Amino acid sequence: MFKSIENLVIKSIVSSATIVLGGFILFNLAFMLAAVFVRGTNLIMKLSLGIHLPVVFSLIPFVGILFVATVLVFRSNIDHLLKATFFTMPLMSLLITVGVLMDQQPKYVPISLGAAVIAIMGCYFYLKKMPWVYYFALLYVAVLAIYVSLSGIDI
Repeated sequence: MFKSIENLVIKSIVSSATIVLGGFILFNLAFMLAAVFVRGTNLIMKLSLGIHLPVVFSLIPFVGILFVATVLVFRSNIDHLLKATFFTMPLMSLLITVGVLMDQQPKYVPISLGAAVIAIMGCYFYLKKMPWVYYFALLYVAVLAIYVSLSGIDI
């Protein structure tokens, strides 16, 4: 009896650590790819048309690519832990993109939009009866995004 509870606790701790560490690695990868995408798009547009695009025109397609990748991952047969870990990357990218696009607005605007995204995803997970690792990933990203927003960290 106690052995199975002990194993469950250990498995939960390892799963949580996997999401946190994997998410951190994926956040960094996503932000590096976003920077390459934005700079590459601007370079191509400047060389071909002689114009400089606002960041929004580069970020929206990047979020679109992440959305397609997320749909493909969620439809695959990989383990829920890996799916939940992957989910942290597009979710954080989306929340950061909302923050960047709403930078000139009062703080409550991007935070409210981010909260709406988190609430919608939470409802989706609930309706689909998803395992707890998805809720943990959602909470992890939400707490991290709020921290980034309120602490004034520039991205």
